[in-house]
Amino acid sequence: MPWKRLSLEASAIVASILLAFWIDALWDQREDAVRERIVLETLLSDMQEFRSAREIREGYLDAIIESGRSLLDIGKALKPDATDREIDYLLNDLTYTSNVVSKGLPVLGLLFEGGDLMTIESDELRAHIADFRFSLNVEISYGRREVEFVDNVFYPFLDANSSLAQIWGADDGQPGYAPGGSNSSEFPLGRESVRHSEISHRKLLENRQFQNLLIRKIMYLENVKGWEDSAYDVDTQLSECIALIESIIAD
Repeated sequence: MPWKRLSLEASAIVASILLAFWIDALWDQREDAVRERIVLETLLSDMQEFRSAREIREGYLDAIIESGRSLLDIGKALKPDATDREIDYLLNDLTYTSNVVSKGLPVLGLLFEGGDLMTIESDELRAHIADFRFSLNVEISYGRREVEFVDNVFYPFLDANSSLAQIWGADDGQPGYAPGGSNSSEFPLGRESVRHSEISHRKLLENRQFQNLLIRKIMYLENVKGWEDSAYDVDTQLSECIALIESIIAD
């Protein structure tokens, strides 16, 4: 009967439409999976490069802190044998700042600023990434605070109370590395520098105000390092994110 034929034709049309929807949804899922994998692989590469750039960071910051503490000891007459030139080298270390990791995380920024975080299916990974980003922002804020202190407080005091040319002339490379080593890059000094001790900065170290500045510098650097791991721990959270991404990609 005609109605039977019409019913069969209608069923075939409905089945065709449902099949088309299923194929379309399957294709969308496949595209989402491909897009997620690209995001994860790119983010993983970014984080691995970022971690490599941070490997030297701890020793660098510790070297500056130790130079500051040595200057405090000299100022308190605990190291009476320190020469004027040694003092200049230590003062030079204190002119270095904490913003040493230049490699950024552009994909991480895009995930949040571009609203692409939901591209990542794993709730656990999204939570880890959010925690890591928070800790990184805390660390960056501490780093900016230390740099502002050097530019706006520490250097002006040196300008008024020391020979900056002599301190700059005592540059033997980046703190934490042997002079002339593969990771040591001396500042390109010209005629504005003094490469020997024309004056003694020993009295400067006995100055109470300067001692206070050294203590503040050390405190700011300790904050950048993350001395309170319970508040934020960038390196641990970075490693956790990397391990989790590698696990998801491997599945």
